[in-house]
Amino acid sequence: MRIRNILLILLGVQLCLVGGLILTALQMQATQTLTENAEQQRLTSLLLADELRQSSDDLTRFARTYVTTGDDRYEDYFNQVLAIRNGEVRRPDGYEGIYWDMVVADSDYKIALGQQISLRDRMLAAGFTNKEFDKLSESQSMSDALVRLESVAINAMKGRYDDGTGTFGLTGVPDPQRAVKLLHGPEYHTAKAKIMKPIAEFMAMIDTRTTNKVAGLNELSRDLEQFNVILAVTLLLTTLVSLLLIRSRVLRPIEAMVATATKVSAGELTARASVQHSGEIATFGNAFNEMVASVEKHVSDLKAVQEELHSKAENLKEEKHRSEKLLLNILPAQIAERLKGGDTDIADSFPEVSVLFSDIVGFTEMSARIGARQVVDTLNEVFGVLDKLALKHNVEKIKTIGDCYMVVAGVPDRSPTHAQQIAEFALDMQIALSDYAISSGRAITMRTGIHTGTAVAGIVGTSKFAYDLWGDVVNVASRMEATSEPGQIHVSSAVKIRLEDDYIFEERGATTLKGKGELNTFYLTDRRTANHCAISSRLSSFSKLVEYEGILRSVGSQIVPEGSLEIARHFLPAKL
Repeated sequence: MRIRNILLILLGVQLCLVGGLILTALQMQATQTLTENAEQQRLTSLLLADELRQSSDDLTRFARTYVTTGDDRYEDYFNQVLAIRNGEVRRPDGYEGIYWDMVVADSDYKIALGQQISLRDRMLAAGFTNKEFDKLSESQSMSDALVRLESVAINAMKGRYDDGTGTFGLTGVPDPQRAVKLLHGPEYHTAKAKIMKPIAEFMAMIDTRTTNKVAGLNELSRDLEQFNVILAVTLLLTTLVSLLLIRSRVLRPIEAMVATATKVSAGELTARASVQHSGEIATFGNAFNEMVASVEKHVSDLKAVQEELHSKAENLKEEKHRSEKLLLNILPAQIAERLKGGDTDIADSFPEVSVLFSDIVGFTEMSARIGARQVVDTLNEVFGVLDKLALKHNVEKIKTIGDCYMVVAGVPDRSPTHAQQIAEFALDMQIALSDYAISSGRAITMRTGIHTGTAVAGIVGTSKFAYDLWGDVVNVASRMEATSEPGQIHVSSAVKIRLEDDYIFEERGATTLKGKGELNTFYLTDRRTANHCAISSRLSSFSKLVEYEGILRSVGSQIVPEGSLEIARHFLPAKL
């Protein structure tokens, strides 16, 4: 028999078993639903019985309270209980439980009204057996008889008596003592017990019936579970047989062909699959061997072509990596991505940015004093420190021109805190330069200028790209730097306005800027909340410098940098 036919038979058996499992599961679910319905009916029945008992107790309470107090409210409550039970008025929602306790405590207590239906009609709709319904009917009849006795007591309080027709048409002298005796005497308690006895018997009957029904359903559920297990085991066995058959007649031959294919892919083009069985797999094996024979003829040429293409791809990949790395070194990441995406006309307007220019004081004299190589090394070290600070404070380095260093905050990512970022960069730059002076023995003082305003940023050039910044803010910042004092952070009023709540400024006064005339400018000196930190840092730097100088002089060294103490005094606050 062909493998396909065998598998189809096994599949048919499995589908039948799965169908049986589904039907059994549905039957088990139906059984569970019946069990839940039985328990729900038990609860409904008990609630109805309890409502009958509770209504009898409420009638007793209101009748006794009326004959004791003479308060007409309790007669009205008595009549309302009867009217609700008899279906003469709509039944309040949530009538069970504490409804009348809440009404007695608060006469204005109101809740939504539900259906107008008598307690007896609700009992009829509950699906009781005849015997169960007879018990509740008996209890309600007893309760109705007791109501007659309670009505006699209530009317005795008013001086009304039975005229022999069942109505209280006779009038006379009110008899409160008789009313109290009727509601508290042995006759009343006996009648009350007669009401409760059928209710107790009804509850026992409901419990017995429900328990028996649930037990039967549970037994059926157990039988279904056992049948389900049998079906599941049978399904498992047929599945196992199917898997074994597939393993021996399909998977193993395929594995053999895969092994042969692996050998072929490894270069053993003479390998062929072993065909041992007849049928579909054998046909496939022969076709596979013919394919391998065809591939063997062309594989050498294809391999050569593949190697050539791989070599070219690797070269292109390496070249692309070098190009992207170079691009990220000269352009911001998002600008580089836009450029790679084909955007060649990059020019963005920024409504507000903060620009900082800073140059090394005395750079020309220092260049004349030391060699060209040392000048370049010094610039690399200093600008390397500033580059790290730029990354820390998320400001963008635009360019360096000789010894001048230019950064901007708010470009290319717009930032509402651009002024604070530039201020933090400038203050940390002073601390970093003091640390550099200690570690290198070379005092580097920089003159700094900052301005805030509108700018345009974009790419210039076609073969040699450069990301640059244009606008009056650039010119003003440059001139603020040019007119600054060594070691000072010279800022415009636009910067001060944005930072004066969090930073300390020293007014410089009127400063003449080329092309701008006289402007009122300021020096940024420190943070308001961290003055002590800045002073402590500079004192630490001074101590290190003095220690460094003292050690070298104690051993007679002549390589102490000139002006060490002057360097220290430069980095200390003036008031110290």
